Amino acid sequence: MSLLVVSRLRAGGVIPTYQCQSACPHCLYRGGPSRAAEYLDRETAGTLFAKALELGATAMHVGGGEPLADPLGLAGVLAAAAETGMPIEYVETSGSWYDDPDEARELLAELRDMGLSRLLVSISPMHNGFVPLRKTLGVLEAARLAGVAVLPWQEHFLDDLQVFDPDTTHPFREYLAKFGPDYPAAILGRTWIHQGGRAFDLFAPVLGRRPVEAILAAASPDCRAELTDTGHFHLDLYGDYVPGLCSGLALRAADLGAPLDPERYPILCTLAGSGIQGLFDYAAGLEGYTARAEGYVNKCELCQDIRQHLSCRGWFESTELAPAEFYATP
Repeated sequence: MSLLVVSRLRAGGVIPTYQCQSACPHCLYRGGPSRAAEYLDRETAGTLFAKALELGATAMHVGGGEPLADPLGLAGVLAAAAETGMPIEYVETSGSWYDDPDEARELLAELRDMGLSRLLVSISPMHNGFVPLRKTLGVLEAARLAGVAVLPWQEHFLDDLQVFDPDTTHPFREYLAKFGPDYPAAILGRTWIHQGGRAFDLFAPVLGRRPVEAILAAASPDCRAELTDTGHFHLDLYGDYVPGLCSGLALRAADLGAPLDPERYPILCTLAGSGIQGLFDYAAGLEGYTARAEGYVNKCELCQDIRQHLSCRGWFESTELAPAEFYATP
């Protein structure tokens, strides 16, 4: 069996923090206010950008968490990008930090001078449960006035959001009451949302769950393609690389570009070699894992549940289950 190696990077970003005012029900990384108030420092950012450049990345974005939760920290990340020659395509925001229009414009103008060229503003019913539409629209306007290009992400949801009071938040249950129980299915018909993190519970009522036997029978023989996909990769504040879109799994950024040691990365190497069946057998044999009676949306939810079990059992065989807060945060 060939060893797992992530040899080239294509398109991706850095996660400077997992903390966010919002705890959106579809969040892949389980960001939220309970996550540690830690931020990517300038030196680590420079190291990560340099590694990404070495492996072929030509531009990156800044995601989260909420990058603007710490404007000075974000300024340091932008400075590190400039120093290493890594172009920053955009910085993501939910707009949760917005309060005063003049202060917002001044802040964005200062960040523009430090390298902020484009702001991706998230717009969705899930975000609206934590961010009033007034703030979202305020950030869009402040960015325009500050001379920062704006990318309104999922702008088509504005029609849905504008049904409600713009000055307050609206939990997702209000959208279900207004648009009906099939609204999650309608969302998936309008936009792609990766099933991971919290998204399983949000969309399981419309996607359905299947018994573990059916999941394992239908699964691919290995997960190598998913683990080596670098079409939307992320490096985080802890110096870790998130393989593919597998939130809650990690390998050290310093280990990118070389074959992974199976003794140091038993979970990743098991998934790469024998897929979800291999991980299921591994966890059942070593840590007594048993499948949930309610089943799983897909093999990724089964994988996340297995990893949750290993984390709860105090798994110390590797550093792959990271960040630890991912498994401690609902």
